[in-house]
Amino acid sequence: MTEQALRDTMVMLAASLFERGYATGGAGNLSAKLPDGTLLATPTGSCLGRLDPARLARVSMSGEHLGGDRPSKEVAFHLAIYHNNPDCQAVVHLHCTYLTALSCLEGLDPANVIRPFTPYYVM
Repeated sequence: MTEQALRDTMVMLAASLFERGYATGGAGNLSAKLPDGTLLATPTGSCLGRLDPARLARVSMSGEHLGGDRPSKEVAFHLAIYHNNPDCQAVVHLHCTYLTALSCLEGLDPANVIRPFTPYYVM
């Protein structure tokens, strides 16, 4: 897939996720590997429903911002996934309102959930 095709696909998928309520406001991030090993990532503070393909951040695997708008701080999380799973080609990281609320419920079995590390939990 060409870089432009990947940019367009990321924007289309992000809009679809946003329209279905899987991400609200500026919450959630996408990234995808390019054939040269760099990443395209959603910019900081961007809304998944209103992305511009030309403004997606381009980032090296070491985290260096190479082009486009400044990447979200969550790009470090995405990079950790790519480094720990070289076969991974894309990451979708969402903050669905309902799942965020569910993760904050009291009485969840700590052996059956991911440790609460989201700022929403603290709030």
